[in-house]
Amino acid sequence: ADISPDPSNPENSGNEINGLTLGGVGAGTTVEYCEVAYNLDDGFEAFGGTVSLRFCSSVFNGDDQFDFDEGYRGQLERLFAFAGANGDRAIECDSESDGGRDAIPRTRIEVVHSTFIGNPTSNNPTVKIREGASGVIALSIITDASENGVG
Repeated sequence: ADISPDPSNPENSGNEINGLTLGGVGAGTTVEYCEVAYNLDDGFEAFGGTVSLRFCSSVFNGDDQFDFDEGYRGQLERLFAFAGANGDRAIECDSESDGGRDAIPRTRIEVVHSTFIGNPTSNNPTVKIREGASGVIALSIITDASENGVG
């Protein structure tokens, strides 16, 4: 599936609408073979839950390509992200959206066999894990960050 906004629709201008929002989706669900491109906000965003993503692509979105918050704990396999010059980060992880390091539940990602390309014109890291979040990124490529790959 390809999820791209209709630029002629006035509802798509100025709104922070994610390409695909996953709110508390459980471990029995796997999103596979899905792409979000040219969205104005995040490509994929998971608020809590344990849904898995496999073979997903997120490119040229206006904010983060993949964003995990509010205690998300999932497995991510064979993802591709390219922020481009207008995007922010390939991945952003927070435990709580309003900034608490001690927030419970804590976001934790497990990523394998993936490629993350950041914004080559920005000083932001390609992958940002903060506010009590944690994760493992293995057998993956993180590139095109002007200063730090992971922050």
